[in-house]
Order: sequence, then C-alpha cells, then structure tokens
Amino acid sequence: MLILHRAERTDTLADALADVLTHPLDDPMRPEIVSVPAAGVERWLAQHLARRLGTGAGGDGIAANIDFTGPSRLADAIGAAVLGGTRLHTAASLTAPDDPWRATELTWPVLRVLDDRIDDPALDVIARHIGAGDASSPRIGRRYATARHVAELFDRYGRSRPSLIADWAAGDDLDGAGRPLRDDLAWQPAFWRAVREEIGRPHPAEDLAAVCDRLRADPAAGGLPERLSVFGPTRITESFRQIAAAAAVHHDVHLFVPHPSPRLWDELGALVDRDALEGVPPRRGERELPELRNPLLAGLSRDLQELQLRLAPIVDRDVHHPPRQPVVADSALHAVQSGIRDDLDPAPDVTDSSGDSGPVGIAHGGLASSSAVADRSVEVHACHGPERQIEVLRDRLLHLFADDPELQPRDVLIMCPDVETFAPLIRGAFGQAGLPHPAFDLRVRLADRGIRHVNPILDVIVGVVELAAGRVTAGDVVDLLGAPPVRTRFAMTDDDLDLIREWLAHSNVRWGLGVAERARYGLERFRQGTFDAGLDRISLGVVAEESDDEWLGTALPLAGVESTGIDLVGRFDEFLSRLGRVLAELREAAPAHRWAETLIDAVSSLTATEPVDDWQRAQAIRMLSEAFGDTRPVEPEEVLRLADVRDLLAALVAGRPTRSNFRTGELTVCTMVPMRSVPHRVIVLLGVDAEVFPRVQRIDGDDVLGVDPLVGERNPRDEDRQCFLDAICAAQDALLVFYSGADPVSGRRIPPAVVVSELTDTLTGLTGTSVLRRHSLHGFDARNFTPGGVPGIPGPFSHDASMLAGAEALREPSQRPVVAAHEVLPAPERTFDTEDIDLATLIDFHVDPIVAFVRQRLGARIPDDDRPHDDQLDVELEPLDKWGIGDRFLSRMLTGVSIADCEAAELRRGTLPPFAFGTRELRAISRAVTRLHGVVEPLRSGTPRTLDVLVRLPDGRRVHGTVGDVFGDTGPAAVVRATYSKLKAKQQLSGWITLLAVAAAATQGNPEARPVESAVLVGRAARGGGTSTVRLRRPEDPVSLLHDLVRLRDEGLRRPLPLPLEPACTFVENDGPGRRSTFSLANARRTFDDKFGPANDPYVKLAFGGDVLADVEFDDLLDDPAPEQRTIGGVELAMTEGEPLFAGLARTVWVPLNQHREGT
Repeated sequence: MLILHRAERTDTLADALADVLTHPLDDPMRPEIVSVPAAGVERWLAQHLARRLGTGAGGDGIAANIDFTGPSRLADAIGAAVLGGTRLHTAASLTAPDDPWRATELTWPVLRVLDDRIDDPALDVIARHIGAGDASSPRIGRRYATARHVAELFDRYGRSRPSLIADWAAGDDLDGAGRPLRDDLAWQPAFWRAVREEIGRPHPAEDLAAVCDRLRADPAAGGLPERLSVFGPTRITESFRQIAAAAAVHHDVHLFVPHPSPRLWDELGALVDRDALEGVPPRRGERELPELRNPLLAGLSRDLQELQLRLAPIVDRDVHHPPRQPVVADSALHAVQSGIRDDLDPAPDVTDSSGDSGPVGIAHGGLASSSAVADRSVEVHACHGPERQIEVLRDRLLHLFADDPELQPRDVLIMCPDVETFAPLIRGAFGQAGLPHPAFDLRVRLADRGIRHVNPILDVIVGVVELAAGRVTAGDVVDLLGAPPVRTRFAMTDDDLDLIREWLAHSNVRWGLGVAERARYGLERFRQGTFDAGLDRISLGVVAEESDDEWLGTALPLAGVESTGIDLVGRFDEFLSRLGRVLAELREAAPAHRWAETLIDAVSSLTATEPVDDWQRAQAIRMLSEAFGDTRPVEPEEVLRLADVRDLLAALVAGRPTRSNFRTGELTVCTMVPMRSVPHRVIVLLGVDAEVFPRVQRIDGDDVLGVDPLVGERNPRDEDRQCFLDAICAAQDALLVFYSGADPVSGRRIPPAVVVSELTDTLTGLTGTSVLRRHSLHGFDARNFTPGGVPGIPGPFSHDASMLAGAEALREPSQRPVVAAHEVLPAPERTFDTEDIDLATLIDFHVDPIVAFVRQRLGARIPDDDRPHDDQLDVELEPLDKWGIGDRFLSRMLTGVSIADCEAAELRRGTLPPFAFGTRELRAISRAVTRLHGVVEPLRSGTPRTLDVLVRLPDGRRVHGTVGDVFGDTGPAAVVRATYSKLKAKQQLSGWITLLAVAAAATQGNPEARPVESAVLVGRAARGGGTSTVRLRRPEDPVSLLHDLVRLRDEGLRRPLPLPLEPACTFVENDGPGRRSTFSLANARRTFDDKFGPANDPYVKLAFGGDVLADVEFDDLLDDPAPEQRTIGGVELAMTEGEPLFAGLARTVWVPLNQHREGT
C-alpha cells in the first residue's frame, strides 16, 4: 500500500514518521530505510526522531539503525536487488559503485564513442561541435565537457523519462511521449545506441518494466522490508514513481510530503483524472491549472502541484496530519502562512457594516490590523549591495537575540542563492573572536561551499591545472606560491613572498616558465621575460653586480640580491623546477590513470600540511583517484587532454553539502535547497536578488526534456519558487529577506526579485503597511544610531562602535577642510632661521616648493601610485620605460661604456619588446643617446672634479654641499650636467642653484670654485629628435641671490608658497616690458591645467584644496594676496601693485636665471 502523509509543517510530518517507526520491523536487526532529499534534511530528521524514538517515554535521544539515502539511490538499490536476486538490506550496500550508467561513470564510455565513431555521418552535429578532425581547433577543448554533458543528459532521461530510453532501445527515435524527435535532436538516439553497444549492458530504464513486474508479482522480489519511507520530496522522478508504486503492491510505502495548503490539495484533486494520468504524463503546457486566490500559493507552488498530479494515480491512502497545536494568526508571518494554507486573498475588496469598502485582507478574517502593523515577524530589507546586506543582517540578528534570550544560533537558518559571493563577507562579519563587535562572537557554519574552498590542497591542484592551460604569468605563479600548502612545502614567509615579487618585477619576468610556454604562442626564440631568464638574473645577482657588466651568457646580474637571500633563491628555484616538471606533464595527452598519477604527484611535490591538516592531503588523493576511475591502467582507456581535465576538476570541486555541516549549534549558512523545508524559529533569505533568484530558465537545446517538458519534470525556475514557498512555511517566529535594493555606486534603485515583490505585495495587503525597510548606504549614517531611526526598531539599530564614531563625526557642524595655504605655521623649537641648509635640500625645495612643504615641514608623504607589475609582453615601451633605458645608456656612456655594451646589457635585462618591436625601440633610444653623448662629451674635457662648497650667508647661516661633474683643467671651468630628459624648468633651476652655490663659495675664498664660470645643461630638445643645450653664466652677486632663495625656503616651510614650478617658468618666459601680466598669467594657467600639470598633483590638491581629491583651480593660487610691503621673508618681490603673490615669487626666482641664460 502506498500511503501519502501530508502536512503544512515538516515537523508535523517528522512526528508522523516517528509514529510509523515506533512499530518495529519483524527483523529487529534490519535497518529502517528512510529516503531524504538532502543532507541537511537528514541531519535535522535524525535529531528530531531522536527526541521521539527510544525505549523510554518521549524518546531517549537515540535514533539508530536507520538507513538514510536519496530517492535515486534507493530506486537503484531496489532495481539491483530485484534483478540480482539479492536481499535489500541497505541502499548503500546494493548500489553498484561501478555502475556504468551512472552519470560519473557514463562519461568514460561516451568519450570512447566520441573518439571511435565521430566520423559517423549521424554524429555530424556533435563532431562539428567538438572540432573533430582538427587538432588545432579551439573546439577540441570541448571534448570532455561535451561527453560529461551528454552523459548527464542520458542519466536524466533514464530517471525522469524512462520511456524515452525504452523507445531508443527498441529502435524508435521518439521523445518518450509518442512524438518524433526534432531534426536537431535526431543524433541522440543513434549516439545513445552506440554508447549502449560500447557498455554492453542494458540501461536501468530498459529493465524498469521488468523490475516493476517482478515487484508486483512476487512479494519476495528484492527482499524488501515490510515498509519503506520517503520523507520530504517536492518532486520525484518517473523511474522512482514507478518503482514505488510497484513496491507498494506487497509492501507499505510511506510518502511524507510537506504541502502548504489542504485547500489547494482538494481543489487540484477535483481536477485530477486518475485514468488519464496513469500512463505517460501530459505535457506541461496542456495541464489544467486550479483557480487560486492567494498569489503566493498560485505563483510558488507549481512543483507541488505537478507532484500531486504524478502521485494521484498511485496513492492508495491519503492522510492529512493537522498541526498538533492549533494555528493562530497572531502575527504577520502566521497570517501569511494561514492565508497560504486556506488559499485566502490577502487583500479582498469587501464592504464593512459602515458601507466603506477597501482592502482588509486576512486581518478581516482573524488577524488584528493593529498587531499586524506593529509586527516584525516578516521583514524585507533593501540594501546597497552584498556588503551592506551582511552589515544589516548582523545587526538585525543581534536585536533578535537581545529581544528573546531563549533564541539560540541553532534556531536561525540563513539561506542564500549565491553562497560563494557572500561567503567571504560572512566570514569577515561573524566568528572573529576578540574584535570589537558583538556579532564577532557568533560562530557561523558555511554548510555547502565548494570543496575547493574547504580543502586548500585541492584548490592548489585546480590552480596548477589552470596554470598549465594559460601563459603562466608572474602574478599567477606568485599567487600559487602564496597558497598555504605551497608555502608550507617551501617554507615561505610573507617577507619571502614580498622579496620574490620584487625580484620578479626588477628582473622583468612577465610570463612563461621557459621557452616551452612561449613556443605555444610562436615566441620560442624570445626567452627574455620568462622565469628561466629571470631566475638566471636572480641567481647571478648573488655573486655579481649588475653595474660591473659581469653578465654570463644571456643573463645580466640582478642588483640588490643580498647574500642573506641565497637560501630563498634556492627554495624558489626548487619550486619552479618542480612546477615546471608538473606543467610539462599536464600539457601532454595521457590515459586517465596517468592523469591521476600526475596530479597525485603534484600533491606530493608541491604541497605540504601541518600534522593537524593531514586530512586535506588524504582527501585530495582519494578524490583525485576516484575522479579518474582508478590509478591502475585498464584497456581500453580514454586519452584525456588538458582541457578535458580542467572540466573534470571543475565538476569535482563544485559545492557538495555533507550532513556534518548542518545543525551543529552554530549559525548555519547554506544554499536554498538542503534545508528549505526544515523548520527554524528564524529563517533568513540572504541575497535574494533579481539577477540570481529565481534562476533564469535557459533551455538547453540538446535536452529533449527541456525542449518539451512533461508534467513532473524538472524546471529550475519553478524549483526556486518552490524553495521560496517552503522557506516561508518553515519559518516559525520570523522571516527576514535581504536583497540589493540600490546600486552602492550610483544609488540607483534596483527592483526586487519577482518572488520578493509578491511577498511584499501580499504583506502590504495583509497589514495595510509596507514591510520593506530601505537602509542607508553607509553603516555610519546617523539614522542607524538614532532611536527609531530604522523603522521597527525602537532603539538604535547598529551595534558597531567604529561606525558610531563615524556617525558622531558627521554630526559635528560641517566645516571646510583645513587648507594649508590659508595658514601660517609657527616656527618650531629648532627654528629654520638658525639652521644650516644642505644644498641638495635647498634644490629639492625650489624645484617643487609645495611638495617640499608637505614632506619637509609636515613630515607627510602621499603614497605614489606604483605601477603594477605588468604580465604582458609590450610591443612598444611606455614613455617612463623609454626614459629609464635612455638614462641608463647615457649614464653608462659618460663613464666610458660603449653604446654596444649598453645595448648588450639591456637585451639581457629583459625590458625590451620582442623581435623587431624591441629592435625598433632600442635603435631609437640609442640614436638619441648617441646624439646627446656627442654634444656633451666635448664639454667634459679634462678630469672630472667634485667640489665641497660652504657658503656663509649674511644672516650667519651656512649652505653646504657637494657639487660634482666640474670640468675644465685649465682656463674657465663649468659644471656640466647631461640628462636624457627634456630640458625643462626642473633641470634649469637645479643647475642654477648649484651654480650659485659654487660661485658664492668662490667669492668666499674657495680656490677650487673660482674657475667655475658657468653651468652647462644638455638634454633632449622639447620638440623633435634633437638636443638642447643651456649655459647659465655666473652672476655678479651670487651670495645675495642664494640668500634670497634660502629666505624663500624659510617662508615656504611656514606655509605652501603659490609657486608651482612649470607655471612659474612659463609666466616669466611670457613676461617682460610692455606685456600685461594677464597675458603671462593666461599662459601660466594653461601650463597649470595641463594633463600632467600641477592641477592634477595630489600635493597641490592637499595644500590648496585641503584634500588629495579636491579640485584645485589656478585661481586658488592667485587668490593668495601679496603683502603690502611687497616683501616676503625679507625678500623684496619683483611685482607691481595689484599683482598676485604668484607673479612676484615667479619673477624673484626666475628673472635672475633668465638674465644669465644662454642656449637653445
């Protein structure tokens, strides 16, 4: 007899199952067989039964000798027992581990057929799909993925529509429901028959009729126990339905189905024609739908409706179990559940006794409106993105625990459609003991993440396989080396990894371990930028210096490799050697057993764990062995390529929940399926966003079932809707729904998922008020700390002390940021007036006074935007890279190194693009450097000298420093500077201040400085490819000019001077007698606003805007008024009345320089 038990609540069904199990089987040693749909249900059900079963009254906490198994596994076990003439003891004991028709095992014979029969014209569609016959086709990588997909289709056909397999086995190319297949699907029957021939055994669907006949005819067939129980299904496969119906002829088959509405059951039952449903079910589009009043019940229960239609012909007895306690609609949640149960319209338009009409909803039928309005049992929270959802969830849970001391973490279930997105956010928000937030004391269990996120060794192996399929970039290799198991194997610390990153960047490693990777892209003749080349440079850097031209072969020593790093170099070399060997093996096609050996070898050679984590290694080896069938060679054996193995491992590490992850006493986070109907006091639905839930139904064009489904066959979108309905009905005290209701960047509102809209509409009709709570963008919004600031929470909503500090800061009166340019700082204890000045420091100040103020006076430094190490090979050099090469060439040539040697060193440095691209860049740079060298070399006659200068200023302070590059053994001498840069204001002002110091020292008795008459600057021309030479002549009164510059520095360290370098130079160059300053200022403004001008300098933004992100205009600098006496720091400024301070400062610094400048 097939007995159907149904109830609105799963715990009521569990009690009914306990009542059944209290009557023992005839054989006390025989286990009870209970089929469950998911691991989470199994764990909960076992715990629930333990409270009811046992020898004592009310249960003694033990529920033993129960074989929990899935419906499909139970059907397979019954079929195997019937056909094999054995006795069903447990489902696990009779499930053949090597059943070739299981999806995982079926992949291998499908692969063999693909390889052996792909030339069959009937398989032309699939041959074109996988690029058969063309080894170079990118489609060849689809081979394993296609085989697995086909295997999964065949497995699904056999379970969900066994008549389809029976038709194909009989030679009829039908769809299992009496219709011929479409032309684009006609290849499948022929392919299936080829696989059937390859396996040599009938498909279980072929034997289904025989199994069912034996079960009906022989009570002893299969040795089944006197009863079987199936708990909690919302959908069953056709093969299981037939076996269950046949087994029920001589055995009791108890089916426990959670069903939210007796009214729906009765209304749909009235439409059921048992005779019409007895054979092949109707097509989904042809079934009659009941007329339902409750929108949630109508929109979310399609899976259950189809389950009822499929069960109706085989049910012998239908038992409805009412709740053990009367259901009272005393809250919004319970009212919603009552409305679903009784199929009530939440907002019918009725007229009360006063004659007024309007929506009174379920409240009119029993729930007081006032209590519904104040009720917090159902809440929908709209947040700005996933991070904010987690913050709001965290605070909302803390309020729940505070309001109800009896509520425990185990009473709360968090379900999330996209666990992988939210998992790291959840990890960061909970279970961080010792941090200043009460939610950090809550422990969280992520129940069904992918094994890759649980077992770091498997994550490494998947990463290595992905690495083998790619270019092996520097970033990917360092990431792999930083994985915990790899770090342990090679004893890498954080400092070691940082140093390796630095080595790789400086040795210009881009991608490829060696030429083997490059050969796949036609670059086998270009070794530079590979790990082999970089490691040669690093290793040679241990014993040689880059600057000494001591290269060996194609390797140039890398500068900065200390002798203390020898051990690290050796460990890194060993890592790359082992990785290279593994990657070489992975790129070769090989039999399945060989792949298993290679991957297991990678586990041993690349990873290690602490003793406490040895389980990771054991699990990884076991799973890899099982994934490839066995580690022993068999004949015939499938040859797999790298792309095939990537797909295989991707399926291997997908999320697979285990029963041990559920009901552990912690906050449980899982996907929507494993625990959807398990009752909890609080159910949280997290991340229910429109783009992920319900899943968008994309019809697989190869799926016969999906193209034209029958009633009862799987529909992912309807399955998600059913999950949402189950979650609503499983909540006992509260239901919390979270979704992204606004874009965190633009603030644009995002509509909720359809199911969330249906829930909010229902609740609005029920209570007359909205249950939607829209939260602020930031956790530090004052509303989160204001009593009642968040609707429904009488006190402050947030518990975050750090966010409170931010909120309090925002409550302070709004003030403009402090702008350094508007303040004059007092002199510190060590006054600048009594301090000697280093020449280099003075030069650094004047080439950028604003930067100098921030760095030298405030002691602050804005972090540079370091360029990330690029993993790509360049086809042309960036301007900064070109300058670096040219500067190296020029510096080396000025020490006597030939241009040929400079080029040879650069080729070994690995900075150049490959082949002709690099040759073109190198030649252009070499020509420019050669021209510069040709100009500057005649100016550097004689022996270069270095002068120590000491200048005593009129105020008693001294300027001291060292000046090099002084040339001229006889006659006038000069400071000669050469640069690969273009001669701009920075180089000219630096040379001018240097000349002033030397000239001033000469006037104070320094004999070595007396011959120095000028400073000569040579660089590239501002336009074209030529050179530029500037000669600065020694002034008559260098001490006075130097003193003025020192006093301007004094003032510039008390406040930022409005004196940006290039605009000041431009202003003076366009200034002069007969010219209005407005013309000069306009030109200076254009220089200021240039793409690379001071307007985009973060130091200028900070000094004149108060923030590194502030917008600063040139007028902000001109607003600085000039002093009434037209002096600053004792320096008389060259300016007229009404001109800005900028003009006077620019002339004071630049006019003397321009008066003593000659050149082109």
